[in-house]
Amino acid sequence: MSQPKFVDEVWVLGEAGADGTLIPAVFELSGRARELADALASSTGRPHGVTVLLTLDGRTADRADPGEAGPYGADRVWVVSAEFLPFDRAACAKILVHLAKAGRPQIILAPATAFGRSVMPYAAALLGTGLTADCTGLSIERESGLLLQTRPATGGNIMATIKTPDHRPQMATVRPKAFGVPKPTPGRNVSVVTPDLPEYLKENLQKGTVRTVKFSRFAEDEGTLQDREVIVSGGKGLRRPEGFELLSKLSSLLGAGIGASRPVVEMKWIGYPHQVGLSGCIVSPRVYIALGISGAVQHLAGMQTAEKIVSVNRDPEAQIFSVSDVAICGDLYEVLPKLIEKIESRKLESGKLESAKRSRT
Repeated sequence: MSQPKFVDEVWVLGEAGADGTLIPAVFELSGRARELADALASSTGRPHGVTVLLTLDGRTADRADPGEAGPYGADRVWVVSAEFLPFDRAACAKILVHLAKAGRPQIILAPATAFGRSVMPYAAALLGTGLTADCTGLSIERESGLLLQTRPATGGNIMATIKTPDHRPQMATVRPKAFGVPKPTPGRNVSVVTPDLPEYLKENLQKGTVRTVKFSRFAEDEGTLQDREVIVSGGKGLRRPEGFELLSKLSSLLGAGIGASRPVVEMKWIGYPHQVGLSGCIVSPRVYIALGISGAVQHLAGMQTAEKIVSVNRDPEAQIFSVSDVAICGDLYEVLPKLIEKIESRKLESGKLESAKRSRT
């Protein structure tokens, strides 16, 4: 398939999961990039394309389907595979920089995942441009054609809109689920291309600066917080590490992920993959249940975009209450067992009704 020709482009730094499939945030950003490209085309009168760059290792390259991004808005997918990718973040950044200097895209976007957060700052520094991190909104300013990059600021108390008027490309990382995955367009043409790289980059990829000693998957309840519709999080108000056993029971009933505040992670009550906040995972679930979490600024900035927030805390002045849709002031060890009992009762009743329906039919 021939490579599409565009004078101007919007790029997305893609990412594949351990099984080789593209993560949902890539589809989300491909769709948003398509909207931005169309807005730029309307503003400038020139067509704008959407390109996704994928860096894959040998383990995932054979299982990945780069064309998956096409129905969500991509015109082209660049695929670079090597043994040390994508764990060699420096190599990924250098590949992105080389291609960007040749292709001169107007905009480069990436999910605000661990991968995107480590590659994009490196690339922005090498390109001599700015980077807006953890955006929750992106649009095109019609008068100037500039990318308007909106993100929470001052601990999430205000929303700041940032422009990059004097340098290119305009670069931003975007919180997963900030826009949602668009409806795909089946059969949409997409070109999958292996770009030519200079010899020095090929040599770097052959040598690598990273060695994979061991590959271990996250446990079932780890590493997937950003994809969870419901999250149950615990903080210092649990008062002891065994409190997470109660949280685990609630999360099992709700099919939820388990989150945590920074202090309990630092006390090793639970592992780092569960940490929610600016220094951990940025989440935006449909429901976020905060148990024994006071609501420090860095934690609020990591979860306050949830659709609904439920909190339980003994302190009536707890900051978490200021962002909660449902705030319960009380001892979580009194509230939580009653909540679990109520949910179990509802599930039992629902199961009996479903059984009765099946017996009648």
